[in-house]
Amino acid sequence: MNDLLVNITPEHYETYATEGTSPWNEYLMERILEEASIITSARKKILDIGMGTGHMLFNLYHSQKLTDYSFYGVDIDPRMVRFCVKKCIELKCQHVFNIVEASVSNLPFPDNSFSMIYARSVIHHWAEPEKGLHELCRILDNGGRIIIHEPLADAEETALGVFNQSRSECGVTNMSTDEKFTLAGITDLLHCCGLDGISRTVTRGEGLAALGCEIFIKKA
Repeated sequence: MNDLLVNITPEHYETYATEGTSPWNEYLMERILEEASIITSARKKILDIGMGTGHMLFNLYHSQKLTDYSFYGVDIDPRMVRFCVKKCIELKCQHVFNIVEASVSNLPFPDNSFSMIYARSVIHHWAEPEKGLHELCRILDNGGRIIIHEPLADAEETALGVFNQSRSECGVTNMSTDEKFTLAGITDLLHCCGLDGISRTVTRGEGLAALGCEIFIKKA
């Protein structure tokens, strides 16, 4: 089984990701900045897993709230990587950005590399979700955090309806829940992160965030 790629062009994905998913992006960004303000890791590196066109990385960069951080992005789709690298050049921010084509199952980073790792709507794309989560825990530094917002197979109907309407307005088909995990399935999946010094929680979202859950992992 291979990792699943999105079936739209980077240009179309950029529009969808920046306009169609804006409320969910804002929620994730708030959580990232909230946790970044209390992280004890001194690495000062932040990693976007399954970055797509890098919209969240660029939003964090432009927020000017992580000025002492370097920004890293990983995606397995070479089209997305090329798009993101081109955008870095256009914005003249190559000096703090590192964009890599790689699978989450085999990340090209040493142990304890990152203070913050985040992602949204990625786990159901992974061929080896347990291995991917184990890799994220491996490269997370002591005192670091992982935040993943993941849609659920048992998403709340109202939130799912709002999300699908937003997708439709961007010319994207409705989100399928067939390949998604349930909340219980995500909780079971996180047993692979049962390593020394690792704590993890799974919380179902509320309101629009009831589309899915937040996976929160800390490394002592």
